[in-house]
Amino acid sequence: MRFRTVGGAGLLTRNDPFLEWQRRRAEAGLWPYFRHFATALHPHAVVVSERGEVTEGVNFGAQDYLSLSTHPAVREAAVRALRDFGPIAAGSPALGGATPASKALEAGLAQALGAEHVVLFPTGWAAGFGTIRSLMNRRDHVLLDRLAHDSLRQGAAASGAAVQFFDHLDNADVRARLHAIRSTDTANAVLVVTEGVFSMDSDTPRLAELLGLCREYDARLLVDVAHDFGAMGQDGTGQLGLQGVLDEVDLVVGAFSKSFATTGGFLATRSASVREFVRMFGGPQTFSSALTPVQVAVAQATHDIIRSPEGALRREKVAAVARRLREGLAARGHRTMGDVVCPVVPVFLGTTAVGRIASGLVARRGLITHLVEQPAVASDAARFRLQAMADHAEQDADLAVDILDTCIREAHESRPVPATP
Repeated sequence: MRFRTVGGAGLLTRNDPFLEWQRRRAEAGLWPYFRHFATALHPHAVVVSERGEVTEGVNFGAQDYLSLSTHPAVREAAVRALRDFGPIAAGSPALGGATPASKALEAGLAQALGAEHVVLFPTGWAAGFGTIRSLMNRRDHVLLDRLAHDSLRQGAAASGAAVQFFDHLDNADVRARLHAIRSTDTANAVLVVTEGVFSMDSDTPRLAELLGLCREYDARLLVDVAHDFGAMGQDGTGQLGLQGVLDEVDLVVGAFSKSFATTGGFLATRSASVREFVRMFGGPQTFSSALTPVQVAVAQATHDIIRSPEGALRREKVAAVARRLREGLAARGHRTMGDVVCPVVPVFLGTTAVGRIASGLVARRGLITHLVEQPAVASDAARFRLQAMADHAEQDADLAVDILDTCIREAHESRPVPATP
């Protein structure tokens, strides 16, 4: 973390030591970030580093959980939208950026989530940030799970509200904090923020219990369903459906970038006034261009598949891949984190140094996956984040297990790399 906060008047040069550290790490083949895919998101793909190093192999590094980015109907919907409406929105949603397909997508999401009102955002990050930023103010209180996504944390900070973090998944801590707030303030709003599935740890809160606490203390609950909506549960309703709170959560935000084969996000709510207020004052709604016609068409086409029998089959397939990864890694003595069978399988490594060495090894052995290290997690909690897809075969999972097992063992036996940021 020594590069994270720097001082000095030289704004354009004071980060030069970080650049040098990054360069040396890249030269050692230990910089796994900012690679790009040189192929479509198939189970076997090619990625290229910024230095031109090529990894060709089994792909567990793509956010395409249901393998819909290559689906013929989805691609045809994108082509049709491009032909009929062009490649760009006319402006922000407030200034003519919507299309008829936008309204249809909003209506479909509202029905799926048991909410009457939906607001579309240009990204999933914007949905979390814009919703909290617009609804909360300096007199209010926001309680966030300690592992809440950056978009939610940033939105809470920007709102000016009093912000607290409760222990991860600890509803007893939530109760204690709500009790303390309401013992001195009954006049202002309290928002509790969590996620359907925490992708770094592959676990989920007890949502019905959390919702009960919010009702007891006159608070409202926001759940970010970016990783589970579409990919899990009956009709793709995620943890909200699996835990029986589908039409009860006050605010639901999500992203299209995991199961819907495009970018964008949304807010779903039962409150008409919340929708209108967020549409006017949720910054990205007014000051960012709307989703393009192609993005909307892809989201609509994938949502239709998600709610169909084919969608159910794809969810079964991606869950089977995730289980095979977990079982195979456990048989080799490795720890897969969390207890939720979802498309994300975090594989615990330990120290940051081990993670960095292992990341270089897996790339050279033909496995595409992502290292999660500090500052995203603690220095002793580095992990790989495998992202399963419905089109993966059993042998793809087995190959990933073989490569990971070999590389993690070699990394533990190697000399740790120096210099931690």
